[in-house]
This record gives sequence, C-alpha cells and structure tokens, in this order.
Amino acid sequence: MASEAAAAPRTTDLLPRRRILGYAMGDVANNVAFQMTSLFLMVYMTDIAGVSAGIAGAIYGVTKVWAGVTDLVAGNTVGRRETKHGRLRPWIIGVSPLLAIALVGLFSTPAGIGPMATVAWILLFDAAFQLFYSFVNIPYGSLSAAMTENSTDRSRLAGARSIGGAVTGVALSLVLSPQFEDTAADGIRLKFTIATVVLAVAALALYWVCFRNTREVVPAGANQVTLRTTLAMVRRNRPLLTLCLGALFLLGGSFTMNAVMMYYARDVVGGAGYFTLLYLLQTVGTIAAASLVPRISERFGKRSGYTGLALFAVAGLVVAGLTPAGSLPVALLAFLLYGIGFGGTNALMFSMQADTVDYGEWKTGTRAEGGSYSILSFVRKTGQGLGGFLGGAIIAAFGYASGAPEQSEQAIQGIKVAAGFAPAVLCLVAAGVMLLYPLTSREHDSIVQELNQRRARSALGEDTGADAAVVLARRSDRTEQLLARRPVVTINEEYGAGAAYVGPRVAEALGVPYAGLAFSSEDLERASSSDPKVLAEDATGRTLRWLHAFNWPGVDVNVAAASGDAQVGTNMVRNNIAEVVGLVKGFGGVVLGRDATAILGSMRGAVHIRIIGDTEDRIERAMRDHSLPREVAEQRQVREDRMRPRMSRRLMHWEPTDEGRYHLIIDSSRMSLDEAVEEIVAAVEAEREMVDLDLPPEERGDRSPGDDGQA
Repeated sequence: MASEAAAAPRTTDLLPRRRILGYAMGDVANNVAFQMTSLFLMVYMTDIAGVSAGIAGAIYGVTKVWAGVTDLVAGNTVGRRETKHGRLRPWIIGVSPLLAIALVGLFSTPAGIGPMATVAWILLFDAAFQLFYSFVNIPYGSLSAAMTENSTDRSRLAGARSIGGAVTGVALSLVLSPQFEDTAADGIRLKFTIATVVLAVAALALYWVCFRNTREVVPAGANQVTLRTTLAMVRRNRPLLTLCLGALFLLGGSFTMNAVMMYYARDVVGGAGYFTLLYLLQTVGTIAAASLVPRISERFGKRSGYTGLALFAVAGLVVAGLTPAGSLPVALLAFLLYGIGFGGTNALMFSMQADTVDYGEWKTGTRAEGGSYSILSFVRKTGQGLGGFLGGAIIAAFGYASGAPEQSEQAIQGIKVAAGFAPAVLCLVAAGVMLLYPLTSREHDSIVQELNQRRARSALGEDTGADAAVVLARRSDRTEQLLARRPVVTINEEYGAGAAYVGPRVAEALGVPYAGLAFSSEDLERASSSDPKVLAEDATGRTLRWLHAFNWPGVDVNVAAASGDAQVGTNMVRNNIAEVVGLVKGFGGVVLGRDATAILGSMRGAVHIRIIGDTEDRIERAMRDHSLPREVAEQRQVREDRMRPRMSRRLMHWEPTDEGRYHLIIDSSRMSLDEAVEEIVAAVEAEREMVDLDLPPEERGDRSPGDDGQA
C-alpha cells in the first residue's frame, strides 16, 4: 500500500531512556547560553553596562551577522575527523568550557573602565561567544543523526530536545526578568555576574551529562556537499532565494521586538516580572499555530498559509504598539496573536526550505539539505542582527535613557514603536515577498514525482543484460524511460479488499515473482503508538512532532537539516525506490503496496491496479482471513485507510485514491476475487501486446511464462 518499506519504523533496539535524556540535556545547556543573549543582552548592555541604546543595537546587529558566518565555518569544519569519542561529541565537551567563559565575560562588564572600553569588552566577548556557540551547537545538532538511524529514536531525540529547550526559556525568564526591575540597585553588576556564573557552571554540567550519555554509532556519509557546490545550487534556486529574502524581513521583525521585549514589559506594561507572562502567551500561540501547520498547508497551500499567518503576526504587533500603558490584558492578547503568526510562519519556513532542497536537486542535480539550511541559517542570523540593530536605534532615537529609573513619554512611545509598529512593517514586507514565492504545492508534487522517476531509472543500474525484465528505452523525445519486457504489475488496495489473495495468484498466472506488503497491520499498529511522526489523531503526538521540527520562541534551531531528519526522509524514499525496482528488474513481478504504483508509474508496459470494496465487506473479509474479532478489524480498517494514503502523500507526494493512476480499478464487492485475478491477467496481456507492437522483434519480451520468472 503506502510507503511500507519507507515508513516502517524499527520497533526493537530502541535507544535507552538515559541516552534520550542525556541528549536533551545538551539542548538545555545550549539554551541557557543562547536565550541569555537573545532575550537579555540588549537590556543588560543599556541598563547595567551603561551602553547607549544605539550602540547596543549596533553590537547586537554586528555579532548576529558574525554568528551567521561562524555557523557556515563550523558547518564545514566539524565532523571531519574521527576520534575515540566520535566525530561530534569531542567538539561539545572541548569547546563548551570556552563558551561558558565567554558567556560569563559577556555579562561581567567591569564598572569604571570607560565607555569605549565597555563597548570593546562587550563586542569582543560577544563575538567570541558566537564563535564558540557555533562550534558547540552545530555538532550537537548533528549528533542525533550519528546516534541512531532509527526514525522512531530520532523523533524521540528531537522531541526531548525541543521540550528541554522550551522549559529552559521559561525558567530563565522566571529567574532573570526580576533582576531588571531595578537596575540601579547596589551590587547589580556583581549579582548578575554571580547568576551568570551559576548558569554557566550548570550548563557545563549538562554538557558533560550529554557527552557521557550519548554515543556515535552511525558512520559519516561518504559524499559531502561542499559550500562551493551549495552556492552554485543556490544561484539557480529561485524558491530558496525568495524564502531567504522573506526570512530576512521576518526574523528582522521578530528580533526587533525581541531586543526590546524586556523594556516593553517593564516600561509599557508596568513591570519586569510581566516578561514571563508575555513570553508564555507568545509560546502558547506558537505551539497552537505550529500544531495546525499541516492542516493549513493542505487546505491553503504553504505560500498562502505563510502570508496569512504573517498577517496574524502583523496584527499582534500592531496591537502591541497600540497597547495603553499598564494594560496587561491587551499586551497578553498582542503577544498571543504575535506568537500564532510568528510560530506558524517559522514552522512553514522550515517546511518550505525542505521543498526548496527538492527544487535544487531537480534543477541542478545537487541535493544539499545541510548546505541549503546553512544558507537559510546565515540569512536568519543576519535578520536577527538587523532586528537587534533596529530595536536599539529606534529607542535611542526616541530618547531612551540607559539605566534611568523612569523613562519619558517619548521614550516609552519609542519602545512601542520598536516592539510593535516597526516589526509589523518588516513582517508585512515578509508577507509581500512570500507572495512571490514561485513553488506551489502542485508544482512541488510534480517535481518530487520527477525526482522519484529519475531515482527509479538510476536504481535500475547498468548491469541489465539482454534477458533483463526491465531495461531503459529511449523515447521519441530522446529521453530515457523504464520499459517492462516481462509482466510488471503494481497493486494498491483499500484494507481488506482482497489483494493478499489476488496478488500471488496473478503472479502465478503470469509466471513472475510476488512481493507482498513490506510491513504488516501489526507493524503499523506499533508505529502508530510509538512514533510521534506517524501519530495521526493524538493531540500530544501532533504537538511533539511540530515542536521538534520547528523552534519555540527564542529556541535556536541551528542545523535542523544537519540533524539528519530531512536526510532521513530522503534516504527512506531512495531505499524504497531501489527496493521496488530491484524486485522487478530481473524477472518482472507483482508488487503489493510499497508505493510501487508511483515509483513505476512511468514504466512502459507496467500495469497498475487498485482494488476497492464496500467497508462492511472489507471488514468481514479481514475478520475471516485473519481470524480477527470484529472490533480489531474495524479499527484496522479505519487506521489503514487513513494512514497508508497519508504516508504516500507525505513521503512520495502522490495520491493513491487518484483513479487516473490506474489501468484497472476492481471492486471486490461486485466480483469474486478469482474473477479479479482473471481481469488483471487479461489487462496485463493486453498491455503487453500494445507495447510489443511498438517494439522491433529483437526487443520484445518473452511472452510465455518461464521458469526463470518463478519466485
């Protein structure tokens, strides 16, 4: 049926819980560092270190762009040398002490060293911090792909990572936001330094836990795409370029608001402690939107979904700009709307980035998940820097007084502009840019299907002899096409329609091998209860799936593609295509499920069958054939009729219920299964006669069932 070989998760030898928890602790440590700088560095610079808002924004902007550069450097450096501890883990344990030192130094600016020295201190320590963070976070992000090839385990790792990172953000806001209530208090610098030292030591301990409890067992890939190859692909990848331009403005808007969020909570809403509530409502909105992204994409398309959700963000930001002083309920509404908009667009951004990888491979022949993501990551960091710079510049222009116990009305209005109106304009521009995104869902499906046909031709190989059942034939337009010289039949069925009876008998009548479903109903049941990626109806499963795929507010998602999740899907598809082609290329064959109808859809001479039936008839047949209680048969019918086609759509981008895909659709409620066998055999013979008429005699297949075709 749908994607059996590709989607079946392994259900044995799963990673032990301590490996999962150990990996998650690494992201808790990462987010102690990342969110300290993303959420609190700007206000620390202005209200504790005494740097003017304009200069603070400039530092924020420069170092974020530098962070994008260091990500590219780290992405092309780590993982190249094997050690006794692996390729990636040594970077985490080796560089994290330097990261901790840089973090403490960044938030420990000495008093009395003068304005220029203060700026130099912060700039240098922040630049060092971003460098060390890249060389810790990028190997950490890649580690899950090196720990296991099991798709269920990778889902568990990603889900645990995201939850750990999000909890860290809330905890940090609870601990640190009250410190900014009175930044003129005695000993505030020492107090903040001590807090940072405690957090840095905790982060080091967590990195050690991660190092000790993780293992690298998957060998490195043989072929690494270089930055030069990636850039050559990017130049011809208009969807990726458009996506990057939209990301520049979207992240610019987001980080303009992020940079001044503490000022907004304290000086507009009325207290630094409200920061946690605003952050929490933003997070709730993000989770809600991210969990609905699959439905939004399917109903409206990704481009329309992105622009619509961006308008939600614009609405929330406008409300933030209009919030009266001291009005907490209005501010909470603003951040909820903003969270919905930014969470949804951010989720769609990464989904669309995966689509641009397919486009790049289709257009240039280069597939570069990690390289493509690194380009997007660089642009995102540049947008973050742009946002931080604008936030500081705007509040400086409106007269923000660094460290003052109270701000003027004009300064408060400047905070509203920086937190609301300015990022709203940037998000509106991002929405406009994405209206120009050239890759529609239909075009993407067509591209993926073409890629899969290329992979099928490639999987045939060059070792086909004169007697091979499947060969490459040249069409009139001089392109190559798979040609079946012996019977090739694919069967797709609704659950319980009788294909398990029909398939082997068709194969026997035609004298070719038979290949049944790659995984059983029992396998699917185990998958539906253990793998968050396959959970269809459980709300917790949907949330976990999207949480680990896309970041919560403030959670860095460096090298999501390098973590292996994007490559895992591609490898599953490639492996399934190679397996299906391998099943038929020697002797022909009858293949049930496995997305063979899509994989062999352009094969000349192949016959594609769909078997359907009334629901009640199918349930009764399942009860009878498999000795099942009625309740179990009904559950399987509902599950499999829903989940197998869904996996086909998501992995292979084809619609199994599309009648145009098939030569023959058989209703097993209207004819006997033996009659169905006769119908299919007749259809195969008719198709072979038509193919033979177009071929010279020496290229015609053996029309008599032979012993060499027997399974």
